[in-house]
Amino acid sequence: MNKMHQITHPKFAAQEAEVNKVVKGYPSVVALVIRSLLTNDHVLLTSLPGLAKTTLANTVGATIIGGKAGRIQMLPDTQPSDITGIPVFNQETRKWETELGPIVGVNVFLADEVNRTGPKTNAAMLQAMQERKVTIRGVDYKLEKVFIVIATRNPIEQEGTYELPEAMIDRFGAEVSLPYVSPEDEISILRMATSLRQDPTTMVNQVVSLEDILEARAKVAEIVDQLPNDILAYINRLVRATRPSDELFKKVRDREGNGFEKKVRLGCSPRAQLAIAYAASAVAFLNGRSKVEPDDVKFVSRDIMRARIAKNPMAPKFEVDDFITAIHNSIEVVGA
Repeated sequence: MNKMHQITHPKFAAQEAEVNKVVKGYPSVVALVIRSLLTNDHVLLTSLPGLAKTTLANTVGATIIGGKAGRIQMLPDTQPSDITGIPVFNQETRKWETELGPIVGVNVFLADEVNRTGPKTNAAMLQAMQERKVTIRGVDYKLEKVFIVIATRNPIEQEGTYELPEAMIDRFGAEVSLPYVSPEDEISILRMATSLRQDPTTMVNQVVSLEDILEARAKVAEIVDQLPNDILAYINRLVRATRPSDELFKKVRDREGNGFEKKVRLGCSPRAQLAIAYAASAVAFLNGRSKVEPDDVKFVSRDIMRARIAKNPMAPKFEVDDFITAIHNSIEVVGA
């Protein structure tokens, strides 16, 4: 496991250990979700069905003292009100009452198979993700202070899936794929079969409080505020290098010396720079450091940039991760 996946902060290392007791084979994803709690960002997981996504969300929620997890299964006919809530007329009182949806009042919300539903429903998700509230009949309902969305999407090649709007993808702090786990981890899952069929969240202890998370967020924000100019410039250069219209993009070359002019249609927005700054600061904080290093930036930038880079549909197939590797190899830290 990459050393930056490891968490040395006592409370969050304990949380990581509790989640890894149940979620086998994905230590880097578990660490990513814990970082996201501290950066107030959402996570997009791309995977096939049955790869512990629901278990991950529920287990993370179960490790938080006073924490609560929620979930919705996205379908082609899912409506915005299924997520946010709906007005209901009470026949006894003869008054309209609001029945709040599953996204209200929870700390970790799983939106399963988010690319199986329509744009109107995703727009309701967008408001919750960006504004941390939902609006029902003109009334705003604030979400919890500690609130992140873990959304999953099926590979786009699967039948009945749709491309997510770029505006929605840009609201996620990071995107990561969940492959099948190793044979050893699958055997470990088999050994836990009885527990997993009941309630896996009963296997973990509550080890961090909502207050711990909010205090850690403040510490991460302090690190962000003190980022030196060379780190800020490096973050800026990495993101600019993803954009075909930028001069830095022309510097990016693969191992054979070829560019990506015909392969990339769209690069990352400024929001990606902010996500990288916070995620790199969270890595430093969770490893007991008050200063961000260039390797922290390089480490977190891959998951943050991945979903935001749009391929040219007319270009030969290539892997976005190969493009990001080329960026890392081509863009240096200036002024360090």
